[in-house]
Amino acid sequence: MKTYIDYKMLLGEGNPLLRYPRLFEAALDEFSKKKFEDASLNDILKEAEMSKGSLYHHFGDKFGLYLCMIDIFVTRKLAFFHEYLAKQDLGDFFGVVKQLVRATMEYMIVDERMHHLSNRVMELSEDMRNRLLEYYPYDFRQGFGPLIGAAIHSGQIDARFSEEFVAKVLEILLMNSHKLLAPETGMEGFVVTVERIIDFMQHGMSAKKEAD
Repeated sequence: MKTYIDYKMLLGEGNPLLRYPRLFEAALDEFSKKKFEDASLNDILKEAEMSKGSLYHHFGDKFGLYLCMIDIFVTRKLAFFHEYLAKQDLGDFFGVVKQLVRATMEYMIVDERMHHLSNRVMELSEDMRNRLLEYYPYDFRQGFGPLIGAAIHSGQIDARFSEEFVAKVLEILLMNSHKLLAPETGMEGFVVTVERIIDFMQHGMSAKKEAD
């Protein structure tokens, strides 16, 4: 009989993976190279020198380990995101969003596994991605709220659009940016694509007409 696992209890400050740095490194190596379904739990445990019994005791199963690794990854990425955003001049909404995307990519390539892991997450099935979002329902309004509010107040964003609406549009576009990429697209190509998405938000699809 399968034991019920409360995955939410694994996340945050009590994340058991924080106590096993060698296991974290082994999991990051494997999950950054392969999709979740293809990643070998046996290879991870062999590299970390951990038994399956210990793994199941602390993490429940393979998904529990994956979730704990993603939790650490997301926490580090968001800490960088908020620290960077707090230092920016909020006078240029679209420019700041572009700079933030590029800065985040540069931050992630310090350890290329983080970038590769992001790519593997993008390759997850829709069901698996939705399953992850149950535990990480990132609130774009909370993250971008001050920036969006300042942009509406300054007239960069039409006041007809609420902060909530703009945040939702930004979420839809950025969370689905991978669908605009070719399989061989590299990091720079990803940044360029996201910059085009921001341009799309700013200028729309209408061609500019030259003044008479």
